[in-house]
Amino acid sequence: MKPAARLQSAIEILTSVFEGKRPADAVIGDYFKARRYAGSKDRRSINETVYGILRKRAKLSWLADRFEISKSPRILVLMDCIFKEMDIDQLFTGDQYAPAPLKGKELEILPLLAECDFSDAPDDVRLEYPAFLDHDLKDSLGDNFENILIALNEEAPLDLRINALHDDAARAKDLLATQNIETEQGTFSPLCLRSAKKVKLGGIQAYKDGLVDVQDEGSQLIALLSQAKDCELVMDFCAGAGGKTLALAAEMENKGHLYALDISSTRLYKMKRRLERAKIDNVILNPIRSEADPWLKQFELRVDRLLIDAPCSGIGAWRRNPESRWKLSEELLDDMLGRQERILQNAAPLVKPGGLMIYATCSLLKRENEDQIEKFLKKNDNFAIIEIKDSWSDRFNTDCPFDGNFMTMRPDIHKSDGFFCAVLERTN
Repeated sequence: MKPAARLQSAIEILTSVFEGKRPADAVIGDYFKARRYAGSKDRRSINETVYGILRKRAKLSWLADRFEISKSPRILVLMDCIFKEMDIDQLFTGDQYAPAPLKGKELEILPLLAECDFSDAPDDVRLEYPAFLDHDLKDSLGDNFENILIALNEEAPLDLRINALHDDAARAKDLLATQNIETEQGTFSPLCLRSAKKVKLGGIQAYKDGLVDVQDEGSQLIALLSQAKDCELVMDFCAGAGGKTLALAAEMENKGHLYALDISSTRLYKMKRRLERAKIDNVILNPIRSEADPWLKQFELRVDRLLIDAPCSGIGAWRRNPESRWKLSEELLDDMLGRQERILQNAAPLVKPGGLMIYATCSLLKRENEDQIEKFLKKNDNFAIIEIKDSWSDRFNTDCPFDGNFMTMRPDIHKSDGFFCAVLERTN
C-alpha cells in the first residue's frame, strides 16, 4: 500500500471507531480481515496512525474548535500529518485509494496549524481526559496527577501469564524465544512475562497449547492475592472474559469448585475456549440475572474466596483502550458507583467466617475504590481490612511494593495498568 492509501485506511477505521459501537481493536481486526492484501508494514503503519490519533484526540479536537472546523477523522488525520511534517500535497491527492484533495477551510488552517502549540490548553486537553473527571482525578491522584495521566496515555506492552498447570511452565520464556518472542520477567508477579513487541498470539504455539495467556501484571497480582490455593469453594463474581478466573483456577491447581458468574451469558460462555486451551475443568460457568439473583442464596456463608472484579470506569486501562475514555460520562460513572455498592452488599453474605472477599477495579478514582470500601465497612462491621503487606507476605517471598491498606498499581511507577485491590476478611 502507498502512504496515501494507508492514510485513507486510517480515516476509514477512525470513522468506525468514533461511532462508539465497538472497541478500536475489534474494528481494526475486522478491517484487515476484509483486506488480506495489506502487508505487515501496512498494518503496523495504519495501527500507529489510528492509535496515535486516539491518544491525542483531545488536543486535536481542541485545535479544531479553535479554528472552527469539524472534528471529523479526516480533519484529525490531516492535523496529525501537519504536526509530523508530512508532505500533504503528496498524500491528499484524490488519486485511487488516497484521501480527497484539500479544499476550503482545510486549506486555510494549514499555516495556522504550523505555528500553534498547546501551552495554553487546559489540563484535560494537555493530558487527554474528559473534562468532567478533572476534580475526581486531581483529588484521587494528588501530586502524582500529571505523571500518572502521562503514563496512561503511553502504549502498553504485552503482558503474558504463564499457566502454572502446564507441564512446560518452567520453560515458557525459552519456548517463546524459539518462536521469536523475546520476553522479560515481570517485576512483581512470578508468572508474568512481558514483551515490548506486539504479537498476533493466534499464530503462537505456546498460546495455542495453553502455556500462556494475555493478562496484565496487575491483574495477575489480584488473582494471586486472593490466595485461592487449597480452597474448596471460590467465586469470581464479575468474571467477564475470564482472565482472573483462569488465574484463580491455576492457583487452585484445578481442584475444588470455582464458580464464574456474570450478567452477560454471551461474554461468560466465550471463556469456554480459554478454559479448554488451558486444560482447566474445575470452573462452573453460571450467568446470573443481577447481583441479587435468588440463585445466590444457596451459597450464603459457604464461599472461601470471593473475588469482585467490579464493573468500573476502566481509567486504569486507558493505555490499552485509549478510545474508551471518550465513552465515559458523568451519568455512566454514577451508574457504575451504584452498581459497585450493590454488588458489595449483595455478595458479602456469601463469604464464610474466616473467608476472604477481594474487591478490585481497573480504576484509580477514590470514589470507586477507597470510598466504596469505607462505605461498605460502615454497614458491615463483620468484615475487616487485611493490610496489603500482610496479604503480600502470605503469598510472596518478596518485599511488598505497596504502602497502606490496599494495592494500588500505577502505570508510572509499576509499569502496569492502573489497578486497585482490597482484601477483606469476614470476622464472624
